[in-house]
Amino acid sequence: PLTFILLANVLFCFMFGGLPSIGLPSMGLIVGIFVLTLIACNAGDRFILKEALILASILSVLSYMAFIVMLKLQFPAWPAFLNP
Repeated sequence: PLTFILLANVLFCFMFGGLPSIGLPSMGLIVGIFVLTLIACNAGDRFILKEALILASILSVLSYMAFIVMLKLQFPAWPAFLNP
């Protein structure tokens, strides 16, 4: 279980900020949270995809509202290739 938690956090960093050395663009906050949640949910005794997707959706909406709308932080919410 600890491996899944650590892997989820490392992949969140790579998704959120990108990895230019290998050509991985920034995927933004929303995709990063989905990756983090889906991997971290594997650390439990059972994995139910529907529950993990619901949790990821709720976390994504709340994080977007808190960090981008309310705090007005300037970081990518969506993948770099979707931004104009």
